[in-house]
Amino acid sequence: MHQQPLVAWVMTFLTAATGLYCALRCHLAPGTTREERHLDASTALKGLSMAAMALPFGAGRAVPELLWPVVLVPAALWSASGVLRSSVHRRHRIEHTVGHLAMLYMAVAMYSRVSSSAEMAGMPDMAAVQGPAWLTAVLMLFFATASAVSCTRLFIPAAARTGSGDLLWAPQVKEACHLVLGISMFTMLLTL
Repeated sequence: MHQQPLVAWVMTFLTAATGLYCALRCHLAPGTTREERHLDASTALKGLSMAAMALPFGAGRAVPELLWPVVLVPAALWSASGVLRSSVHRRHRIEHTVGHLAMLYMAVAMYSRVSSSAEMAGMPDMAAVQGPAWLTAVLMLFFATASAVSCTRLFIPAAARTGSGDLLWAPQVKEACHLVLGISMFTMLLTL
């Protein structure tokens, strides 16, 4: 990714905090269903993966190249199978499927850029290793839309809220996590 170090550190902190919160939510939130725990685990994986990739100064490339597909492809397949298996939380499952695949796309672009820049030093046309511009634009539009939807869901009236009543596990916190990850994905794609 090519963002400024301050932006990279802020994104790393926010996505790591989101991932850790969702991991805690997966194990500690009262009254969650198995389906919700699976979604929280998927969100935690996405947040922590994004934090690793967003590290400034190219530190995200320290993650072994083969680790990204080993982790993200099964996560995407699991989320996609959830879309087909259940009508509950379908929007989140679609977001997770696209999110895991977009992370894989960004990892391939990141490692392609590194190997190509080492092999083709001085060549002006590096657009081929950055991925198709139309795919990046479609993914950016998807995450901008998903972020807007999450933003509107943050303001559900108090009477319509469900959950244990504990502010830490409130549904709005979960939507805020989706908002953070959606905006971060948009930013990472923008700086790809």
